[in-house]
Amino acid sequence: MVSQIVIILDLVGAFLGIFGSLSFILSFILLKEIRTQSRIFILTLSIYNFLIGVFALLPGYKNQTICKIQCFLLDSTFPAACFWIFQISFAYYLQICRGFDMENSKLFFWISFVTIQLICFFLGALSLSIGTIFHGRSYWCFLSNRKLHSIHYALIWVFLAATPIFYTLVICKIRKKETNYPKSFQIKMFFLAFVYVFTEFWLTINRATQDQEENKHEESFLDSAQAFFSPLLGFWDFVFFVWGDNFVWALIVSQCCGHKYTPFK
Repeated sequence: MVSQIVIILDLVGAFLGIFGSLSFILSFILLKEIRTQSRIFILTLSIYNFLIGVFALLPGYKNQTICKIQCFLLDSTFPAACFWIFQISFAYYLQICRGFDMENSKLFFWISFVTIQLICFFLGALSLSIGTIFHGRSYWCFLSNRKLHSIHYALIWVFLAATPIFYTLVICKIRKKETNYPKSFQIKMFFLAFVYVFTEFWLTINRATQDQEENKHEESFLDSAQAFFSPLLGFWDFVFFVWGDNFVWALIVSQCCGHKYTPFK
């Protein structure tokens, strides 16, 4: 039986994730000055993070129908969010380290979008077709299949592990003073990679643990951590991009005073 603590933690994490991702989506819509090609990658990630937060509110542990819906939606969007986390780091690497003209390359974005979407839809459909419903001890249920989850986790962690590598290359390039990006940008890149990887860690480690268990036990620290951290991805969109890039102040100024805001690009 899922405890009230796990349910509360899931709801808190989900609402924080929804708030954070929605704040960037609204910033992108309302502030014309920030609508660059590079930030379209971040916008796409925020949309997926918003969906994760919404889907996380479904009480998948209650019945099989809701469980199947929740599993398909989450197994499609979670990998997509992880792939876009990697794709953003790769885009920064190409732009800063290789001189790739990201602002004039819409084709690169659309190839990335279509490829990632097809892969993640296939993963969700595969989970739905061959997985066995397992409610575990978390607020969410999931479709248990050890071989499938091994492939699923491997894909996620290959991309997540590559993310800090690309950010490190970006920071090294900046530190050589071959670009004009400030120190604050370097700090943001480092912590961005860390918190994304740290947040996703709880989803995979807890599911891997539950995959090995045939009997239900009382909730553990991992269950509580998964419930809180897994839908929290969108909150980092607010911390690093909306608050970190001063978009929150730009929104207030533009809406209240009518002044334009020139963001750091």
